[in-house]
Amino acid sequence: MAARTKDITKNRIIVFLSIVFGILYIPWMIGIIIPSLGETVYAIISFPLVFMGTPALAVFITRKLTKDKTPLNFSTKIFQNKKALLFSTLLPGAAIFLGTVLFFLIFPEDLDFQGRYITETYGAFGAPQDIQLTIGSMFLMGFIVYAISSVAFPIWYIALGEDIGWQGYMLPLLCKKISVKAAVIINGVLWGFAHAPLIYYGMNYGTDYCGAPYTGIAMMILVTIVLGIWMSYITLRTKNFMYAAILHGSADIIGEAGVWISKSTKSSLLGPTPPGIIGLSFLLIGAVILFFRMPCDIEK
Repeated sequence: MAARTKDITKNRIIVFLSIVFGILYIPWMIGIIIPSLGETVYAIISFPLVFMGTPALAVFITRKLTKDKTPLNFSTKIFQNKKALLFSTLLPGAAIFLGTVLFFLIFPEDLDFQGRYITETYGAFGAPQDIQLTIGSMFLMGFIVYAISSVAFPIWYIALGEDIGWQGYMLPLLCKKISVKAAVIINGVLWGFAHAPLIYYGMNYGTDYCGAPYTGIAMMILVTIVLGIWMSYITLRTKNFMYAAILHGSADIIGEAGVWISKSTKSSLLGPTPPGIIGLSFLLIGAVILFFRMPCDIEK
């Protein structure tokens, strides 16, 4: 009976991964073979409903095909566990904020006091065309974005599309086959490889950096391992992957703040956003701590 359960688990893992990587990688391969279709392929796979919705779709199809009726560890009653809610909304955002500050302490010449990115990106929405920022106003702006990231309810549910697949479904399946810590790492690696087509076409890092696109893909895998440890820790502790979606959504918002005040003269592999190693640094430190506090086992 135990062997049969393991076989079922293995089949579910294979089906889930086949669907996710099939939807994302087949168009990518077509775009590589026919470069003229590259922009169209990128537009399709980067569309939020496609990229973030694919893992959720894969869960639905996998459960149907394999007759999986196991309840998903999910609840919207997030206020019942206030410690978990505060952990998810505040701690990763603070780590990302500190990583951004560290980047600009190392590269102060990359600070853009004219806010050109803000005016170019948000000018059509009423942003002033002539901005003069100060260190104080940049800190204030960062703190405001940090505060917004902790209460951005819609973003939590957008992130849920990815997290129902990787944290809600794939992680528990892997935990049935291997140790929890190994499952957390492998889940992060797989999540990172799912981003490979987007990185190939320039998301997060652009295309003008050393070793592109391979170094960007490798760096993104490190990012998803690090963020995945944070998300897995709170998911396994609470048995509710909604907190992972909250953490993911909060990190996505505050993670963009560094771009607003950067001249972008440094390699995107460095920062100031979390996909860069300096921007990721405090999240990485936190991930190391959480990894050693990860539950050793779960009910299989």
